[in-house]
Amino acid sequence: MIKQLQSLIVQLSGELPGILAAAVVTVEDGMSIAEISRRDDIEPAVAAAYLASIVKSNAKAINLLADDEVVDDILITTSKYHFIIRHVDGQPFFVFLMTTREEWLGKARKLITKYEVEFARFSGYLEENYL
Repeated sequence: MIKQLQSLIVQLSGELPGILAAAVVTVEDGMSIAEISRRDDIEPAVAAAYLASIVKSNAKAINLLADDEVVDDILITTSKYHFIIRHVDGQPFFVFLMTTREEWLGKARKLITKYEVEFARFSGYLEENYL
């Protein structure tokens, strides 16, 4: 199962040249289940651990501020990069992409939503084995 998930994350990253890193990460503990990096100085597994706390904090804040809203994604933008975090409510994982600032943000978001259906097939497996 993990090999299939890894294959999907590699396939996803191959669809946009500006993707520098991508990972499927458990929400509860920030463990990277599948990941890819196109640069030696980017460690998606380390970033995943920190990003899980952002996902959980964001959910709490949205519940306090606008409890009837559903978050599509979390976007962090720096001078050089976009960090896109997509967590579908009820799923035990989130998808993380790091792209160059030059990458088309709309296409990156669309790509995540395209693949999240595939990743969702692994929800039961992830819940049984990683939570």
